[in-house]
Amino acid sequence: MIILFKATVTGVLLACLELRQRPEADLVFACDPNEGETKLKMTYPTAEVIRVGFNSKVDKEQLAKRVFPDGWHRITNFDSPPLNYIELVLRHRKCNPAELVRLLHGCEGEVDGLYCGKERIYKRYYRYMREVKNNYHRLCMFVRPVCGDTVLYVNVTSKNHVSDMLCRWLAVRNPDRAVIVVDGKFAYVCNGEILKMQHFLKTSVDSIQHLIPSEDSANPEELWDTYYKSQMIDNRRNHSLSKRLQPRGDSGYSTMSKKDRYFVERGIPTSTLLDFVNEKQGGQ
Repeated sequence: MIILFKATVTGVLLACLELRQRPEADLVFACDPNEGETKLKMTYPTAEVIRVGFNSKVDKEQLAKRVFPDGWHRITNFDSPPLNYIELVLRHRKCNPAELVRLLHGCEGEVDGLYCGKERIYKRYYRYMREVKNNYHRLCMFVRPVCGDTVLYVNVTSKNHVSDMLCRWLAVRNPDRAVIVVDGKFAYVCNGEILKMQHFLKTSVDSIQHLIPSEDSANPEELWDTYYKSQMIDNRRNHSLSKRLQPRGDSGYSTMSKKDRYFVERGIPTSTLLDFVNEKQGGQ
């Protein structure tokens, strides 16, 4: 018996419920039906298959109540509800959805096992959840988008799959602009109706390359840097606090973050207000 499920929150919860009825079944996950059928042909060509999560429109809240009938209570201030927990874990680069389903099945309806399980696997997946959440929050803190006339653009390098979350977060805070977040070969677009596109979509970078604002849009940042340097008093700098607020590991999120970290490590070059005035007049 094979349980083939989609690697989403709904698919994981449905697979967990099916596994309760058929604990001897093997688990196979896929992102779409075609991938699932390909995996089955390669590994289980003649096995009986139960497919869940691909076409189902089920209330996730009701599924969570069936998986964890005793409900959920916050253990620490850092904990996320079970649905959010599963979504965050699925975004981790090392997550194995089949292993996650067996972990949920092993909780036997006790949701506390996700947050304070004594076995190593429970601690590992709890760490995955925290890492993804921290990755997302640090992106929101340190990424500096380039602002165009109608587009807000940023190119990020994220360890986990949270670029679409960043795109939605920026779109909510900038409803007057379309938001484009590029991560590797893919781009996420939100508020796309401003560009006569879907509200949110994932596409290739080449298809939206013409919409990305020019780097010349960052000139005001250079002007601000000159002004900031002219006003900075070096003996008032708190290097320890700066290093805590701008950790080295988070400096690679954007070009501006790298520059901020460089200022923390190397200091700010000597500049005067006259330099700022001269540069401003020269730019005009």
